[in-house]
Amino acid sequence: MGTRLSCFFGIAALCAAGTPAFALKDSSGVTHTQAELAQYKATVFVFVATDCPNSNTYAPVLARLYREYSAHGFAFFNVYSDPQETAATVKKHDTDFQVPFAALLDPKQTLARETGARSTPEVVIVDREGKQLYRGRVDDRFVDFGKTRYQPTENDLQDALDAILQGKAIAHPVTRVLGCAIPGIS
Repeated sequence: MGTRLSCFFGIAALCAAGTPAFALKDSSGVTHTQAELAQYKATVFVFVATDCPNSNTYAPVLARLYREYSAHGFAFFNVYSDPQETAATVKKHDTDFQVPFAALLDPKQTLARETGARSTPEVVIVDREGKQLYRGRVDDRFVDFGKTRYQPTENDLQDALDAILQGKAIAHPVTRVLGCAIPGIS
């Protein structure tokens, strides 16, 4: 792990006191840092791409989860880690898909690399201290490449949020993601 983000993910001894672990601008130009995440029960980073059909499928689901769980102290951010994405294309995309939460631009893929995200849509949930609680899919709608279910049978993200809300361990803290690769991440 890199030194700057390591304090975000639980290795505080590597960071100078008060040094933000990350600083990413959203599509409106507002900079978000690790420091603001301490005010939330947990933060949900959803790695997405404007041209990924799997990501786009989940826009209504993620909007519903945001409306449901933000009132309980959860922060949500879409994270665009494709270096080709611009603030303008991300803003248009999120407007078109009615995304109700901020979109972080991660062109150097810092957050993607530090969290282990490799695909879109991939979700990473961290607690207020930066400990990773969950990494994986939204649900099991995508069975295999080219094979989908009409309705998911497992709602992994919602189950993880419910477990956190209830102070319980997440049953499956890592799940397999089927989606579009984040360019340049292997």
